[in-house]
Amino acid sequence: MRATSDRDSAAAPATPSGTADRATLRAGGVAVIIAGLGGILSVTLELLPPALGFDDTDNPVVSLDYLRQYPQIYPVVGVTVFVMAIADIVASFAVSDALAPRTSSITRRSLSALGLLTAAFLFMHGVLRESVGPLLYVDAMNSGWGESAYLTILMLGTHGFAQASLLALGFWAVGISVAGARSHALPIWLCVLGVISGLRLVILIAGPFLTAANVDLPGFFWFGSVALIPLGMLWWLALGVVLLVKSRSRRA
Repeated sequence: MRATSDRDSAAAPATPSGTADRATLRAGGVAVIIAGLGGILSVTLELLPPALGFDDTDNPVVSLDYLRQYPQIYPVVGVTVFVMAIADIVASFAVSDALAPRTSSITRRSLSALGLLTAAFLFMHGVLRESVGPLLYVDAMNSGWGESAYLTILMLGTHGFAQASLLALGFWAVGISVAGARSHALPIWLCVLGVISGLRLVILIAGPFLTAANVDLPGFFWFGSVALIPLGMLWWLALGVVLLVKSRSRRA
């Protein structure tokens, strides 16, 4: 019995303490890629109304007309965001392990917390996107109620949970990039790209203060902030590929 146990333990691959194993890296890579693809799909679907002729989506009358004609778009966005939230939960722990052992435990735990916050905000945004059925039901009873309900969803969803998820995602990406560069756990080009995509945080944080100070920013700042969203999703795809390559090299 003892000889068999010794032989089995000798045959098992050894994993250094504090480092991610191959399965963890593979799960993290797949999860990050799913989150990135989901982000690209959700952003594309959110941009459909202007392409379909509904330009002013802040107008509840226009948006309710859009939802009556295309009621399936919001639920698809909701499911996509749900999948992103689950993928982010897996990625938050897998990326934390991938940064070990040269990254401190408090840094990795903080980054995991940011990942979980991102997942929570995405989940709540998906819940509101799934509420198109009750929204149209209320609108059918009273158009004024429907407009009020849509404005509530607009403020809580698009300008609330969705923006909160992008903010947490930006901090998460910058934190991973800085930790990955310091520990040499991630390629330097990937870390630089992550920091660049995180520049959107500067606009999001400075915007309210500049508005309070009556400082008008040029229009290209807003377009640049929006353009950094898909860049951040492309960074997630690149991070997923890197983790998958690391898992293959760990296997070798």
